[in-house]
Amino acid sequence: MSEYFKNFITVEGKKLKEMTLKEKAVYICEYYKIHIIATIFVVFIAGSIIDSVWIHPPKKLFLQTAFSVGYVADESMNALNEALTEILMTVEERETLQVTSSYFMYDSGNPQMDMANQQKFTAMIASNELDLFVIDQDDLETSAAQGLLLPLPDILPDSLLSSLSDKLMEAADENGTRAYFAVKLDGCKLFADNSLPADGRCLAVIVNSIRLDNALKAIEYIFGS
Repeated sequence: MSEYFKNFITVEGKKLKEMTLKEKAVYICEYYKIHIIATIFVVFIAGSIIDSVWIHPPKKLFLQTAFSVGYVADESMNALNEALTEILMTVEERETLQVTSSYFMYDSGNPQMDMANQQKFTAMIASNELDLFVIDQDDLETSAAQGLLLPLPDILPDSLLSSLSDKLMEAADENGTRAYFAVKLDGCKLFADNSLPADGRCLAVIVNSIRLDNALKAIEYIFGS
C-alpha cells in the first residue's frame, strides 16, 4: 500500500469519526458520489455480462426465414415461427434454440432505409444467419443470378422434389446454369392461415445456410401442412 493511500485513509478515517451519522451521510454523498456512481455502473455492467454469457445466454438459431416481399407484419412472422417451433423442435431444443424471421424492404421510398436494409441483409448472409428466403416470383431470376440461392436438388430428396414438381421454379445461376431454385407458395395453407404473403411468392434456400437439415424439415412441413 502506497504512503499516499495510507495517509488518505488515516485522514478520512479521522474526519468520519468526528462526524455524526447524518454528517457522514452528507459528506460521503458529496465527496464520493462520483466513485459510488462509477462503482454501481461497473457492477451493473459486470452483472449484465455475467447474466448474458453464463446465466441466461441468448438462444442460438435453429432456423431463420428472410422475407423480401415488402412489409410483413410481426404478428404473422411470429405465428409462423411458433408453428415451426411447435412442429420441428423438441422441448429440450427450445431451451437453447429458436426459430426467427426477418423482413427486408428495398422500395420503401426512403433511400437511406433501403440502403440500411441491404447492408443488414448482406451482413446476415455473411454471418450465416439466414436459411430460407421468401421472395416475389418475378425476383427469382435476379436472386439466382446473384448466387444467393442453393439449387433445390442439392438439399431436397428425390421423393420431395417429385411431390413438388408442379410448384418448382427454374432459374439460371451466376454461371448461366439453369436449375430448380424455388418452390411456389401460391395456395400455401400455412402462410394463408397466418396472413403471410403467398400468392405470387416463392420459397428458396439461402446458398450458405449452415442449418440445411432444419431448412429441409421446414420445407417438408410448409408444403405438407
